[in-house]
Amino acid sequence: MLQIESLTKRFSGLVAVNDVSFSAAKGSITALIGPNGAGKTTCFNMIAGATAPSNGRVMFDRHDITQLTPEKRCDLGLSRTFQIMRPLAGMSVLDNVMVGALLRTTSLSVARDEAREILASVGMTSAADRSAASLTLPDRKMLELAKALATKPQLLMLDEVMAGLRAQEAERIVAVLQTLRASGTTILLIEHVMRIVMSLAEKIIVLQQGEKIADGSPPDVVRNPRVIESYLGRKGAAA
Repeated sequence: MLQIESLTKRFSGLVAVNDVSFSAAKGSITALIGPNGAGKTTCFNMIAGATAPSNGRVMFDRHDITQLTPEKRCDLGLSRTFQIMRPLAGMSVLDNVMVGALLRTTSLSVARDEAREILASVGMTSAADRSAASLTLPDRKMLELAKALATKPQLLMLDEVMAGLRAQEAERIVAVLQTLRASGTTILLIEHVMRIVMSLAEKIIVLQQGEKIADGSPPDVVRNPRVIESYLGRKGAAA
């Protein structure tokens, strides 16, 4: 579903991402991890089209999308969430999700029905008519996920969607992601909570200072000496 080839991003003299390549199989969950400043979000931005790469290619479903705009990538089936959530605060939760649903239909009634189905799937039916501005952090996270799902993505990219959540709140999102994977949706996520990464991901990519230092299954990655030294530490590796 996703093939990243020698992706590189330079900001003047700073190389934020350097010659990174990896793939994500259709219907799988792939995690992108690494310490703060490793280049994870810059890599995400290049895949989603928000940032143009200095070098390299982004292949989506065997098509080169490197030069496409973010909206065109979304139209093709690639959707993402953001670390900094910015819902349409003056609108209801339902209307926020409808905006995403209108990508695939011109009918307001169809978009409304689809938005209600998506809100039900993430456990937010009771919040449908509330103002998006009134939501708590966990519900804002769920709304961010629902908005992305409304575009009917083939590839869903999640940028720290569980950051700042308590264990029980994070488990709500984990359950949704497991259901999405079972339905065939491909997921690429940035996540710092290794317990969640280990339970969800079939594959882990590790970045350090903009370079890939590991790429493989969770058991192999957490035993990698470079990953232990740069990111996990002995305690994290033991966990």
